Amino acid sequence: ASNATLAEAAVFVNSRVWKLMGKLGGHASPIVFKSEQTPLIYDPLSTILFGYASCTGVSLLLIDALRTLGIPARLAGTPAWHGQREGGNHNWVEVYLGESRGWGFVEGAPAGAGETFDNPCDKWFCNAAHFNGSGTRVFATKYDRDGANAYFPMAWEPSNHDVVGVERTAFYESVCNRC
Repeated sequence: ASNATLAEAAVFVNSRVWKLMGKLGGHASPIVFKSEQTPLIYDPLSTILFGYASCTGVSLLLIDALRTLGIPARLAGTPAWHGQREGGNHNWVEVYLGESRGWGFVEGAPAGAGETFDNPCDKWFCNAAHFNGSGTRVFATKYDRDGANAYFPMAWEPSNHDVVGVERTAFYESVCNRC
């Protein structure tokens, strides 16, 4: 598949999966974003059954939908804005768009409708105020342990270092400082 095809397929899934999963869960409306739900509601089944989730649950459901279709996707996020837990955390989705584009990022539509892979500045969090040497660190999950240089820190379970991750701070500093 071409790079454009991966991006177009991911955008298509993100625009449609929420209504389909809402119906699957017996709801008249699509899955919606509702903050402060993790760790109670963040796995895909709970998100479908309850009809809502915070950024983590929305991201995990989108990742599962994309990976089911063969589109490489992983969880990315920060456990603490500006390195301060009281500043909150956030998770989103990275999608591998091919060798020439690498990993692009987007939020599940309930948490960030209208976002694209072409414009990093259309995400509410991608700006110099959140990065620019502020202490915000970003990690992404990794599906194999080869070359793992980090773990994915889970804000809701900080002592758990079992999820293999990769440090992505430099990438987001580079991209988001231009916004």
